[in-house]
Amino acid sequence: MDEKKETRRRKRVERVMKQIPKEETIFFDGGAHYGDLLANLLLGFTLLWLPLTLAAVSRAFFLRYRFTNLRVTVISGLTGQDRSDFSYKVIKGVQVVPRFIGEWGDVIITLKDGTKVDLRSVPRFREIAKYCLAMAEKPVVLKETGPKGF
Repeated sequence: MDEKKETRRRKRVERVMKQIPKEETIFFDGGAHYGDLLANLLLGFTLLWLPLTLAAVSRAFFLRYRFTNLRVTVISGLTGQDRSDFSYKVIKGVQVVPRFIGEWGDVIITLKDGTKVDLRSVPRFREIAKYCLAMAEKPVVLKETGPKGF
């Protein structure tokens, strides 16, 4: 009896191990869109826009996004030591907000525990959002919302 249970357990473990990918392949690895930095630098000559320009500069130099077949990684900070990883299994929904006539956009990922991860100025944002939904095994229907406010 114990041998049968052990054999069944081994077979289950082997099936699960076959489903786990052996290598992590990168779909997208990059920072904020260069157009976001350029547009904010041009508008930064006005004193009113200066705080937004500083935020765009910090995004351009200190923020990296990595989407692989296993997880989403957000690396930030001066030395890249602030890192957030989460699996596609915990994704509940994905929304996109286009910026500057749709050249780049924000991707808002809602996790199953209610946490919202806001990825700003992502290039190829629609393609990346669809990839996240496909990897999370959700229906690939993007919720595209327009920018609110100015």
